[in-house]
Amino acid sequence: MRCVNLDWLEVSAEESTYKFPCDAEYFRSQGFIVHEREYGTRVWGQVFTIEDETGHDWIEVRRCPPSGVSEFKGLTEYSCRLRVVNAQLYVKDCVSKLRAFMAEHNYIFKRIYRIDICYDFEKFDSGDLPARFARRYIECKYRKINQCKLNAFANDTWTSFEWESLSWGSPHSMVSTKLYNKTLEIETISKHKVYIPYSWFQCGLIDDPINHTKLSKSGELYKPDIWRLEFSMKSQADRWLVIESQSGKRVKKKAVPHRLDMFDAPDKLWQRFQDLAFHYFRFKKYEKEKRKDLCPDKVLFHWDKDHDFLQLDMALRPAKPSNELEILIRHLRSYRCRTSDVKVRDAIDVIVERLEDEDLRRFTPRQLFTETEALRRTLAIRLKHPEVDIVETFETIKQMLFDDKMF
Repeated sequence: MRCVNLDWLEVSAEESTYKFPCDAEYFRSQGFIVHEREYGTRVWGQVFTIEDETGHDWIEVRRCPPSGVSEFKGLTEYSCRLRVVNAQLYVKDCVSKLRAFMAEHNYIFKRIYRIDICYDFEKFDSGDLPARFARRYIECKYRKINQCKLNAFANDTWTSFEWESLSWGSPHSMVSTKLYNKTLEIETISKHKVYIPYSWFQCGLIDDPINHTKLSKSGELYKPDIWRLEFSMKSQADRWLVIESQSGKRVKKKAVPHRLDMFDAPDKLWQRFQDLAFHYFRFKKYEKEKRKDLCPDKVLFHWDKDHDFLQLDMALRPAKPSNELEILIRHLRSYRCRTSDVKVRDAIDVIVERLEDEDLRRFTPRQLFTETEALRRTLAIRLKHPEVDIVETFETIKQMLFDDKMF
């Protein structure tokens, strides 16, 4: 059994006007036990935690953003964040329970603000020990594909370094990656997280969740080092795109939204872990004076058969305005209103349409432009040919535009 879990789950949402304000008093009136923090944060004026039916901390609510502060642009009086407490993420159906809570109290889901997915193991599928792999990576035996900004932490034993943690990415990266000795962390700074060794016990990684020990095949008792590979996805993440199969063949399908239902079952968690590891945890065996793409792969995991990998895509950013172009278009339209020459007016219409089209191409991400243009062309075809299947036509035109087969 794969020991794959969420280790952080926080969503951005809005309170409905029907139940606003969803403050601590509101939840007390609904029968919940609520613990309020005496102070808020720089962004949120109120912070409180709601208990579940068993009396354990469940959901932390952050709400009441300051008004009129420019750096918090985009927040409204209804904006809030909901974070599932860490221990609850190791409980069955934790995502489904959050979704049910949001539906019951009429929260409007906006986006996943942060979600961490982790996989705990003693050895890679290839049989490599994580500590040995980390050492050989530092020794440049392997080189990483993608996300090459590295932070490493080790214990200096005088004769050698014992590498305990490797992290890739920056604090501002859409996805950051971390490989580290989870047993060491549990036994030193996270002793209170007894639910994590229990999850190891349930998955067969250890036989004793108290002492973290296991019986070997020969019957000897030992304490395995359980390592964790963890991917942290930030709020820039917007959707998942099918990019390629294990055979290397590129596959193109429609984008899948980055929503909670992508993570609400154990099999879905393993699917998302594979997607992330395939892109953000790939290594090559380093060979001097040889191009990276020609070096042999360092195989660490055995992926599910016929799995098409999804790649996380960044949220579309607002288009930047072009003042010079806007001024030109405004002058052309003004002149069109003053002239009576039909040919000149028609010519201006053509020029303005082309300028607006070029502006859209220049400042809009290609995926959004493709969908907009495909929709425009589909509607034009439908007006002339009502019998056509509009959905099939839209998908066909969009794919042709994306492949640059249509102008």
